[in-house]
Amino acid sequence: MDLLQQGQKLGICFQKEEKLVEIYCTISKVFDDRINIELPQYFMRYIEYLEVGKRLTLKVFSKLGTIDFNGVIITSPLEDDFSVELDYNAMKLTPGEEIPTIEAFERLNIKVGNETISVKTIKISTETLCFYSDKQFKQDESFNCELILPKDYGTISFRATVIDVDDVYQNEYTVSYSYMNEYDRQSLLYYMYLYTNNINQNQDQI
Repeated sequence: MDLLQQGQKLGICFQKEEKLVEIYCTISKVFDDRINIELPQYFMRYIEYLEVGKRLTLKVFSKLGTIDFNGVIITSPLEDDFSVELDYNAMKLTPGEEIPTIEAFERLNIKVGNETISVKTIKISTETLCFYSDKQFKQDESFNCELILPKDYGTISFRATVIDVDDVYQNEYTVSYSYMNEYDRQSLLYYMYLYTNNINQNQDQI
């Protein structure tokens, strides 16, 4: 259990129809055989997949890499605590970062009132985006954005909500895509697909 700590980030993965859903959460308490999880506000849209007895996969992000667990929900998020029992026999550690990320060569324009702020992205995934900005933003603050992709991959418009302000580097912010139309979401998924495929091909050639 030394690899799991309170406050650690994790993702809950489950199958929704023909799509794989990953909810980004935080560990609120660690026990010998289970963990309590703090869910984001939007969890209610997936409540049918978070009932007691449901099986799911947990991906915990540590400095050593991604820790994969199979788990069973033992208390519902509608109760005081949302708890998942861990299957240690199915634990797997993958060194490095497993979430598909892209190094900072996209440009992000943030629109706040009549002002447009251009910032540098640090990494992006299909669910979140991290950037550096001299302008201060607050937790849960929302604003409109344009993510300008390199080459001819286009521009993605969305509304973002700040979900994390880095404790050490306070000018680093992580936002979730609180709203994005379906066309732009498909464009983002396609861009991530192309990137991860290129990375895999380059690794195969090494």
